[in-house]
Amino acid sequence: MNRDRASGPGLAVVAAMIGGAAAIVTATGLAALARPADRAARLAELERKLDRIEALRRDGADDEPTYPRGAICREGVALGAGVVEQKLRARLGQAKLAAIAFEPSSPAGDSLLAVNFRFETVGSYEDAMTLLGGLDAARPTLFVDSIDLVSKTSAVSLQFSGHFYCSTSARL
Repeated sequence: MNRDRASGPGLAVVAAMIGGAAAIVTATGLAALARPADRAARLAELERKLDRIEALRRDGADDEPTYPRGAICREGVALGAGVVEQKLRARLGQAKLAAIAFEPSSPAGDSLLAVNFRFETVGSYEDAMTLLGGLDAARPTLFVDSIDLVSKTSAVSLQFSGHFYCSTSARL
C-alpha cells in the first residue's frame, strides 16, 4: 500500500519534470532550426545595402543631400515611370506581368517627387528572384514598401509595391 501511495504523487512529479525537460529540448531545437545557415552572409548583405543608402544621403556643399548619377530620375515623372516599367519588363523572363500601376504622390521637400508603383507577376520562382535582383540594381534607385511571394504549386505569384523619386527641380 505504501508503494501505491508513493508512486501516485511521485509519478506525477517525475512526469512533470520529464515533460518540462522535453519542452526545453524542443524549444532549443526549434530555435536552432529557425536560424538560417547563411545568416552571416545575409547580415553582411544588409550592412552593404545600408552603407549604400547612407552614401546616397551624404551631405553636399549646400547642406542638402546629394545623390549619385542615376539614383533619381531627372527627366520627370512620366519618363521616369517609363524607364522603370521598361526595366521591369526587360527582367520578367518567362513570368507574366498581371498588373502595373504608377501613382505620383506629393513632393518630398522642394525638389523630389515620390512615385509609388506596384505590380503583380506570375511565373517561376527563379524568374521572380531574377526580377527582384534586377530591381535591386536598377536606376533610379527603387525603394520597397512590401513584397508578397506566394506559391501557386507550379508557379509563384509576386506582388510588389514600392516607390522611387523623380526630380522636380533643375538643381538635381
